[in-house]
Amino acid sequence: MAVHSDFDPGLMEGYQKPKYLLHFQFGDSSKVYRYSLVETIDQSQIHHRLKTKKDEVNLTQKEIWKKKYAKNHSSIK
Repeated sequence: MAVHSDFDPGLMEGYQKPKYLLHFQFGDSSKVYRYSLVETIDQSQIHHRLKTKKDEVNLTQKEIWKKKYAKNHSSIK
């Protein structure tokens, strides 16, 4: 039996406080993906469309994760 989250990302605007953990499933996958809040960024410090900061330009999401957040590189497969 597949587990499906009741969380609807379209309802994010209804939350009054940031969530520290979010859980998603994609399609019919039996895997649940957990995302965590790693940083709060002032709007003036991030590109409004690309969602990158000055030191992240031309880096992939994976490269940003490794550079800034990964405690060890085995956290990314």
